[in-house]
Amino acid sequence: MSYYKPIETLRTNEIILKREGFWRPTYQFTDGQYSYGLLRHEGIWRIKAIMETAGETWITDGSKWKNRLIKNEKGMELATLSHNFWGTKITFTANDGFTANFEKPSLWKGLIVWKAANGMELLSIEPRFFKMPTIKINTDAKSNKWLLMLAFLALELSLEAKKRAAAASV
Repeated sequence: MSYYKPIETLRTNEIILKREGFWRPTYQFTDGQYSYGLLRHEGIWRIKAIMETAGETWITDGSKWKNRLIKNEKGMELATLSHNFWGTKITFTANDGFTANFEKPSLWKGLIVWKAANGMELLSIEPRFFKMPTIKINTDAKSNKWLLMLAFLALELSLEAKKRAAAASV
């Protein structure tokens, strides 16, 4: 029996992120009533992001120069997250052929968007002042099986960018 509900049962188009803990925080994806998943980190030198959902647990290793592999708990590769070396383009490619692009539409806003290869917006993350960001899901994309993984990866990428910016300012 799983503690989390499937994303298809989400009745609204908004997910709230709830941070728990200080030294090793976990991030819970909730609509205020039910929980849909959890993002946590393990490791000291090479940090792994572990994403737990109703059906599966996904693991991605810490940031690499070019690509990241996303695996399930059994070690089977499910998808690849590839970065453009000189630019900010990030592409998610699943083993079943699904492709999505990570975009930041404006330099002045903190909005982050995942778009499918056909141009349909799957989800967006909107930052909130002094609060955790909210995730808005396109209602037409709820049936996509990679949607929750993309939400986890968007949060992970935004957290990584904040860590890099904090390290650069010191």
